Amino acid sequence: MFKFKLQSVLDYRLNIEEKILNEFSELKRKLDEQKALLEALVSERESRVADLRNMRSATIKADDIASILAYVEHLHEREKQQEEVIRQTGEAVEEKRKYLVEAVKNRKVMENLKDRHEQDYIKDFNETEQKNSDEMSVLKFGRRVK
Repeated sequence: MFKFKLQSVLDYRLNIEEKILNEFSELKRKLDEQKALLEALVSERESRVADLRNMRSATIKADDIASILAYVEHLHEREKQQEEVIRQTGEAVEEKRKYLVEAVKNRKVMENLKDRHEQDYIKDFNETEQKNSDEMSVLKFGRRVK
């Protein structure tokens, strides 16, 4: 029976890959959440701007317009902050993606090594089996001749 001598190394690399994949997935989920938050901010700001445009024909207090404008400006600032958060999170995702690619490569190297060792083992086993079979045939032939 074939037993890979470096199985513990392969298992370790599998665990590392799984850990990095989980971290990558978590970062990707956070990035998607941050993008959804930005979309909500943009939508809210556009809605308030549309409200201001619709108020042109109505008589409105200057204080109300000023507060809506201040709120729109606040939303605009939050959008800028959110874009920076998205940029930073995107960079973290890309960095984690690089680590994940490296971990996958390391695991595949070990799996290829395991496959080669297993093929060598099977080849050696078959050769030994063939030698034993040939030897048995020679011995049987020798017994018949005597």
